[in-house]
Amino acid sequence: MPDEMRPLYLISGTDGAKIEATRSRLRARAEREGGDGALEVFEPGEGRGAPDHEALLAAIPAMSLMGTRRYLLADGVEKWRDKQQAAVVESIAAGLPPDLTLVLIARAKAPAKLLKAVKSAKGEVHAFEAPKARDMPRVLVGDAQRLGFKLDPAAARLLVERMGAEPLRLRNELERLALWAGEGGQVSAADLEEMIADTSEAAVWTLSDAVVDGDAKTALRVGEQLIEQGENVTGLIYGLASRLRAACSAAAMLEEGMVPREVEGSLKMHPYAAKLLVGRLQNTDLTKLRSATEALARLERWCRGDSDYGDELALTIALRSMAPAE
Repeated sequence: MPDEMRPLYLISGTDGAKIEATRSRLRARAEREGGDGALEVFEPGEGRGAPDHEALLAAIPAMSLMGTRRYLLADGVEKWRDKQQAAVVESIAAGLPPDLTLVLIARAKAPAKLLKAVKSAKGEVHAFEAPKARDMPRVLVGDAQRLGFKLDPAAARLLVERMGAEPLRLRNELERLALWAGEGGQVSAADLEEMIADTSEAAVWTLSDAVVDGDAKTALRVGEQLIEQGENVTGLIYGLASRLRAACSAAAMLEEGMVPREVEGSLKMHPYAAKLLVGRLQNTDLTKLRSATEALARLERWCRGDSDYGDELALTIALRSMAPAE
């Protein structure tokens, strides 16, 4: 974000990686200036629906008691209906408080009414369009270089073939690969063949990471995605069980004082996976991991008929229990 903040920004486009990077910079700046909670976010619950425009409108004129700049962010504004857009446009036209920065994010083409209103108010507009699929391998090679490692062009093409061309997903995978390769390292197509079996396996990996991290929102989103792809809940249980057993074992060794490298070597998994898992566990509560394992065991019993729930509802309940929202 620039040194001098404007009162109003409109961010739009299909490049989720750049949009998330912008959100992260905004949060970092807000918390640097005003501490935790300095950025107030309005976004759809569990990724569904539209951000609460009425709550946003109520927050705009509020006075800061801290004497610092206030930051409001509404993500998903492309989902607002015409009346909701009109209400926000009216508020913008009336003028924003001098201590406020309002950021609107549309994860598609910016709605015309909002775009016109932001430009009329001398706000700043940024459009981040995702690269075309055919250009994505070249983009990945460049991004990898900026992350400090070399990604072979054949490996970049394989990543796109296996995981699709969604920028945010690929950016997350590049960050994993940067950790595995190390500064100045290299990742070849052969390396990737060992790491990524297919899209579903990568998504199960993400689900497992979310459970280990206690990230309920991501766990529920990815769990729903996997079910929509046709994954069987029983199959997911086995994948999660393996990951949670390894996480509990590694966390227990870390708690006993074993150095991370030794813990990695003791795990019966690919070195890349072991390094990532141990890295995620540095500040993880072993008790919570064990509770998640117990919740997974309950899910297995439910799916064997020990419940009136259907498998999909049982999975949702179990994931909420395994990765409870803070």
